[in-house]
Amino acid sequence: MSDIEHRLMASGSDDIIGEFPCTQTQMRCWFLDRLNPGNPALNVAVRWEIRGNFRTESIEEAFRQIIKRHEILRTRFVETDGQPMQQVVRGVEFRMPVIDLRHVPEDQREARIQSISKETAAAPFDLGQPGLFRVTLLMVENRRGFILITAHQSCFDGWSIRVLGREVGELAAAIDAKRAPHLPELALQYGDFALWQDEYRNSYGFETEKTYWREQLRDAPYFEIRPDRPRGRVKTSRGEILSAALPLEFGERIEAAARAHHVSLFSYGAAVISAALHHYSGEHEVLFGTQIAGRDDVDLESLIGVFINNLVLRFNIADELSFADHLSRVSATVGAALNHQKMPFNNLVELINPARDPSRNPLVSVNFNQQKAFLEDTRYGDFELISAPSQSPGVIYDLNFIMIGRPTGWRMSVEYNTDLFDEATARELLDLWQKAYAFALDDPQAQIGAMAGPVRAGTLPKEAQPKPASRLEALLLAQPDVADVAVRRDGPAGRPHAFVVPTAGLMVPLETLPAQLNAYLAERLPEEEVPAAISVLLSLPRRADGAVELPAVPPPTANVPAPVPAKDPAPPADRQAELGRIWARVLDVPRVNANDDFFALGGHSLLALRMFSGVREAFGIQPDLALLFREPTLSGFASAIFGTQPAPAAEPAEEPDTPSPVTVEWETTTYRQGSGDCAVYTLNHPFLYYRMAKSLPGHASVVNLHMFNARIDEVTEGFSLEKIAGDAVDAMQLGDTPKTVALVGLCVNGILAAEMTRQLRALDHEVSFVALIDSWAPGYVRSQPALTRWRWNTEKRAKRLVYFTGKLLRGRMSLITYLKEFSLSLKLVERFAPARAMNEEEETTEAVTQYLVRAARRYSPRALSGETVLFFRSQATHRRAKQLLFGWRGFVPDESPVFDLNGWHEDSLSEMGIDKLSSVLGERLELGGSADRRS
Repeated sequence: MSDIEHRLMASGSDDIIGEFPCTQTQMRCWFLDRLNPGNPALNVAVRWEIRGNFRTESIEEAFRQIIKRHEILRTRFVETDGQPMQQVVRGVEFRMPVIDLRHVPEDQREARIQSISKETAAAPFDLGQPGLFRVTLLMVENRRGFILITAHQSCFDGWSIRVLGREVGELAAAIDAKRAPHLPELALQYGDFALWQDEYRNSYGFETEKTYWREQLRDAPYFEIRPDRPRGRVKTSRGEILSAALPLEFGERIEAAARAHHVSLFSYGAAVISAALHHYSGEHEVLFGTQIAGRDDVDLESLIGVFINNLVLRFNIADELSFADHLSRVSATVGAALNHQKMPFNNLVELINPARDPSRNPLVSVNFNQQKAFLEDTRYGDFELISAPSQSPGVIYDLNFIMIGRPTGWRMSVEYNTDLFDEATARELLDLWQKAYAFALDDPQAQIGAMAGPVRAGTLPKEAQPKPASRLEALLLAQPDVADVAVRRDGPAGRPHAFVVPTAGLMVPLETLPAQLNAYLAERLPEEEVPAAISVLLSLPRRADGAVELPAVPPPTANVPAPVPAKDPAPPADRQAELGRIWARVLDVPRVNANDDFFALGGHSLLALRMFSGVREAFGIQPDLALLFREPTLSGFASAIFGTQPAPAAEPAEEPDTPSPVTVEWETTTYRQGSGDCAVYTLNHPFLYYRMAKSLPGHASVVNLHMFNARIDEVTEGFSLEKIAGDAVDAMQLGDTPKTVALVGLCVNGILAAEMTRQLRALDHEVSFVALIDSWAPGYVRSQPALTRWRWNTEKRAKRLVYFTGKLLRGRMSLITYLKEFSLSLKLVERFAPARAMNEEEETTEAVTQYLVRAARRYSPRALSGETVLFFRSQATHRRAKQLLFGWRGFVPDESPVFDLNGWHEDSLSEMGIDKLSSVLGERLELGGSADRRS
C-alpha cells in the first residue's frame, strides 16, 4: 500500500479527506504565527504581468483546477495535544477579484498598482482556515493586466511559483482552446512528503546531518550589522526594499568569472556579499542564512508546497586573503552545506539551542539569495505570462540581500527592517555591494582588506583594537558582552570610570549590563580598582590611528545599582508546582525548580507548544509564546500567566509532598589504587572487570562504577541517558581540578561511556581513551532495512548456537548454564527449575542492562571527534562491524581502531578475552604514563 493509500482519514467530518504531520518548515511557520498571529512576513507575494488575448473567466477557472489538483492549497492547520497537524479538505471556495484600473489616469496608475499590491500582499491569513492562497487580477489595459498572488509560506515557496505559472498558463490556454490540458498526473501529494520527512528524522542518516551541523556551528557568534536604532523587546516585520537594475553585461561578467574559478554562480555571489559584510562590519566571522529548493526527488519538482529549507553559512575572513582564495574557501563551505541540506532549520535551532531573544531571529540576522526568476516568461496560447517585481509583505531578517536574474538582466535588492535601519544605511549597503562586485571582477588577486567603500563606524573588532592599557580594560574586553572599552581616571578618590560598547549580539537588557559588569569585576579586582561608574555607549569616538578621543567621551553618570524589579508574591504554590510537573513531563526531566529556564533545560518551539497544550488542559489558559521568551523561568512564567496573588502566610517554601531531586544511585568499587594520576573507570559488570584490574599497569587506578543498588521506578524510568551519565560522572567525585581518566563499557554501557566522555570533557577533565566493547551506535541497526535486520539476527542466532554448543561439548559450561543462554530453553528452566533460572547477580545485571537499553533507544549519538575511541569486537558480532565502526562512523574519527576479542559478548571479559583487552588498554595507559613522567 502506498503512502497515499496510508493517509490518515480524519473522523468527524466528511470534508476532511486526510491528516498529516507538519513538515519542519510548516512547524516553524506555525510557531512564528503563534508568536505573532497573522504575521505578514510569512506571506509569499508574487506579481505576474499578463499580456495578449486572455479571458478572466479562463484564468479564474485555471486557478480553481489547480486548487483541486494540489492538496496543499486545500489545507488548514489544527492543534492536537500541542502538536500542529495539517488537514486536507475536499474542496474550498475560490474567487478571483478583478479590479479595473483602465479608468485611472495613466500618470496615477502605477501608484495605484503599487498600493493594491502592497495591501493584498500584507493581508493576514488564518491558518485554521483551509485555502491559504488568494489571487487578484488588476486590469490596466484591454490586453494587459497584473495577477497578484499571495500565499502563506506554510504551503508555498519560490519553486512553487514556477509550477503555478506553468499550470495556470497551460490550463487557461487549454480552456480557451477547448482542449484537454497537457499536465501529467501527480505521483505524490505534499502530505506524502510530510510523512517521508517525519520518517527520515528518525533515521540513522539524520544523525549524520546532526553531527555535521553541530560541528559547523559550534561556538558560532551571532553576526549582525549594528542597527541605527535600538531593538525593541520583540521582533518586528515592517520593511522596505531598495533595488538597482544591472546591465545585461553584468550577468555575462559574473557568469564568466564563476566559470573561470570553477565555482557556482551562487558561491561567487556568496563570496562577494560575505566580503562586503566583513568590510562593513569589521567582523572576521560572517554568518548569514540562505534558502535551497529542497526538491531532490524528481517527483517533487511538479508539486506546489513548501519544500524550501534554510541553511546557515559560516565564513572566516582575513584581510590578507585574496578574493580568489576567499572564493575557494566559500565554495568549499557552500558545497559542504549542500551535502547536508536535509537538516530542517527548525531542527537546527533545536540542535544548536541558542539563547532565545524575542527581538532577534535564531542563529542568523542576515540573509542572502541569488537565483534566476522562478517564473519563465512564456507564451501560452494567445497570451504571455511575464515575471514582475513583487511587493514585500513584511521582513523576516534584519537585512536580506537578494539577486534575481531575469531576461532583462540582474536586479540587486536590499530588504531591510525599517524599525532598525534608516534608508540611508540600506543605500550604503547597496552601494557597497555593487562596489564589492566591481572589486572582485576587476582584480580577483587583490587582498580583501584593499576593498573600498563605506565602513560601519563605531565598534572596532577585538583583532583591530589597541592593546588594553590596564588590567581593567583587559578584563572588560574579555567579557563576552563587551565589544569596545575606554577608561578615564577622573572618578572620586582617583577611581576609574569605564565606558563600554556592547557586542552586536547582546542577549541581556542594556539597563542591567553595568551592574553585571560591576559584579564581574568585583570578583577579579581590588575594591579601589573597580570603576566608580560604568556607562554604556553605542560607539566610542576614535582617531584615525584607533586611539579613543577621551575628551569627546560624554561625562559618565554615577553608577546606580541595576533596578531589581519588585518581586511580586509568588503564585499559589499548588499551581506553580503543577506547572512545574507539566514542564518536567514535556522536557523529560525529573524535576523543575522555580528558577530553572525552559530553554536551558532543552526546550524548543515544539516542546513549548506541547507545554502550552498541557497548561490549557490543566488551567484553561492559552499562554502567549512571546510571554515565554520574556519569562522563561518557571516562577516568572507562572507569575505571568497566573497573576500575582499572595500566597498564604504559613505556606512552606516547598510543598510537603514534593520529592527531593532524584538521581541514579551509582556506587564505586576501587579494584586497585595506582601510583599515578590516571584512573580507569569500568561501568557495571563489577565481577568481570575485577579480573582485568590485575593486568593493567601499576600507575593506573582501576575503579568500577555500578548501579546494582539503584532504584528503577516510574521516576528514574523516564531519565534520559544524558541524565544517567551525568549522575555517573557526579559519582566519580573528580572535583574541580582537571583529572585524567579512561572509560570502558560493554554493549549499552559503552554507549553510556561515550556520553560520559562528552560530559567529562565539558568539565575540562581529560579522557585518555574510551573503550567500547560490542557497542553499536543507538538507532543504527534499527535504521537498516527489515530484510537486512532479519539476516543479521539469523546469522547471530546460528553463531550463538554453534559457540555455546561447542563450550558445552568441551565441558567448559554446565548444561543448566547452556540452557539459560537461549530464550526458549530459559523459559523451560524458569518453569521447571525456577531456583536455578537466575541468581541475584544475573537478575540485577539483566534489570540494569534493560533499563539502560530503554534509555539508549531515546538517545542520539554525539560526536567524539577529539577523543581516542577504541572499539572491541567479540565473537558475538559479525566482522562487518569493523568496516562500519559499529555504526559510529561520522561520530568518531575514521581511523578509530577495532580489536578482536575471543569470547561471546560477556565471555570476552572472562578468561577467554580478558588478556587481549588488558594488553591493548595497558599499552594505551603506558603511553599516557610515560608522557606524564616525562612532563
